[in-house]
Amino acid sequence: MIVSPFSLAPVKKSNIIHFTELNVNRIQALTDSVFAIVITILSLALVVPPGENEHNLRSFMLDQIIPKLFIFFLGFIVVGAFWVDTHFNHHHMVKTNIFSIWLNIFFLMFICLIPFSSGFLANYLYTTISVIVYSINLILVSILHLAMLIYSWEKKFIDPNVDKSLYHNMCWRIILPTIIYILIIPLAFLEKSWVVYLFIAPLFFQILFGRANRANQK
Repeated sequence: MIVSPFSLAPVKKSNIIHFTELNVNRIQALTDSVFAIVITILSLALVVPPGENEHNLRSFMLDQIIPKLFIFFLGFIVVGAFWVDTHFNHHHMVKTNIFSIWLNIFFLMFICLIPFSSGFLANYLYTTISVIVYSINLILVSILHLAMLIYSWEKKFIDPNVDKSLYHNMCWRIILPTIIYILIIPLAFLEKSWVVYLFIAPLFFQILFGRANRANQK
């Protein structure tokens, strides 16, 4: 029996690369790199002028450095919380496409603006415009983050083992802080010093929902 040589060549359909479905690892690497740089840049606003005497230095510490340290810690934790959410969401993603990647890039673009808005808030701590700029920055980051998650869910890019309750938990982990950031904007016009401290509140939602996420996975 004569065997055709064409029949000896196996057809490896699994090796076909679809441009619409791309590997998640590259966008994860880019995201981690951007977050690492942003967290580092946040500390650059902490500058102590040289040549000051002890009295002036003490006044400078109380008037400038301590408020800026608070904003630095706030910004560091906020960026860290976004990274935790992103890491958690990427952990459950099995694939992506070009549109999802561009959503992630725009998300990272506004992440890169956090050192600017954070520095603006540190230099003009109790002014209305600085609080609004910081709020808008975090709102845009949150909206794009939520858009990435919803799009991935609708396109079934998320691991099938993730059930709907965990998906809703992931969404609310983003939505609740965003609501607070939106509410801070009208409150900023009161020009009260306590308004700045409302930026701490969303972190509690993220921590609480983070615990719920871990509980659901067990």
